Amino acid sequence: MTLLWIALLPLLGVLVPALTAQRGRTWCSLATGILPATALLLTLLQIPALMEGEALRFAATWMPALGLELAFRLDGLSLLFNLLILGIGLLILLYAHFYLASDEPFGRFYAFLMLFMASMVGISMSDNLILLWLFWELTSLSSFLLIGFWSYRSDARKGARMALTVTGAGGLALLA
Repeated sequence: MTLLWIALLPLLGVLVPALTAQRGRTWCSLATGILPATALLLTLLQIPALMEGEALRFAATWMPALGLELAFRLDGLSLLFNLLILGIGLLILLYAHFYLASDEPFGRFYAFLMLFMASMVGISMSDNLILLWLFWELTSLSSFLLIGFWSYRSDARKGARMALTVTGAGGLALLA
């Protein structure tokens, strides 16, 4: 069940900026950072079991008619990627707090960043191809949104379209 929370907490973090942005930038930053920090702590708590050679797994029936499971796996490699994704993601949240201008929609940026972090954590922990593809496509969407954040700039729009094209083609290649 812990693995499910590691994957879900950053995804729930997408909603936090929408609920806390009206309280101000500092409150929104702190509230948004709590969920990935908790996911990072839960990931760190799994290290003793992983050091004993275990590969942790969580599975729940997702679409029983198709025989699909919502399955997450945590082993040494996914542990490394989770630590990188959640650790660097928290540092980016901290940096964005000071980088974005006061008149920019910081709540929207935090939501896009949390969606990207959740997608990447999902990719690193997916234990079946369909779930991996689903999180890959969420990564494509969140990359598009993050790169095109300053949509009034033509280079941001062009870069966002290029990212969507490349990652969308990568998703099709993944399924092939």
